[in-house]
Amino acid sequence: MADLPSDKVDEAKQVFECFDKKYEGKVDNFYIGDMLRSMGLYPTQAECEKRGQTKKAGEKTLKVEEFLPITYEDFMEGLKLFDKESNGMMSLAELTQVLVAMAEKLDPRIVEEILRSTETKDDAEGMFNYDIFVKALLKGPFPNEST
Repeated sequence: MADLPSDKVDEAKQVFECFDKKYEGKVDNFYIGDMLRSMGLYPTQAECEKRGQTKKAGEKTLKVEEFLPITYEDFMEGLKLFDKESNGMMSLAELTQVLVAMAEKLDPRIVEEILRSTETKDDAEGMFNYDIFVKALLKGPFPNEST
């Protein structure tokens, strides 16, 4: 799996085990979003469905090996949309705007805390390296949305 830190792999496996209600090494795809949120990630419902989440429980299951790649790779894929020059950089202002204005909005205070906790700062041109941001985000700790 692409560059997912070992502590996040361990965390993902622990989260997976918590949702493996029958101890069969499988989790109902209905819980993909809940598992990602348990890891401090904030995917939209549409993103969860794109990753295989089903609308009803009991329709499909996934194994831990199928769950692990969802985190890092999906973050990177989503942020590449904003990388206008395909150089690994995007506008920090644009990221902030997207996070507070998307369908499932984040409170601006949460966005500020995310950027602070990941030590994400823009350069002189207002850009930042989103690969470094995603890796820092996945290392945690991540702010709680209710703060």
